Amino acid sequence: METDPPRLSFKLSVHDDHETVSDELEQILTDTEAPYSKRIRSASWVELKLLFHLAAPAVIVYLLNNVVSMSTQIFCGHLGNLELAAVSLGNTGIQVFAYGLMVIPPDLYLLLHM
Repeated sequence: METDPPRLSFKLSVHDDHETVSDELEQILTDTEAPYSKRIRSASWVELKLLFHLAAPAVIVYLLNNVVSMSTQIFCGHLGNLELAAVSLGNTGIQVFAYGLMVIPPDLYLLLHM
């Protein structure tokens, strides 16, 4: 008797989370009994939590990229001045190229994906 392998179930609740956040914000901002400063503070806290969940991975990747670049330059600095200069230029060139790809103009993006 053959059984199906266990399947991983991923909870794709991105839409639900955003809907919940939207409902929560609407409830906070339309509560006229609460003072204005408390509503703004509560709404800002909800927005900051959402922003943290969205931006934290990008910040972590940015920091790790800088740590890898810095450690590479430290190791190559022990080899000599010429090697350090070469690695420094190489890292700078790669980072400029990578950030240039991330900031691709929308018109070019649409043209490439037609």
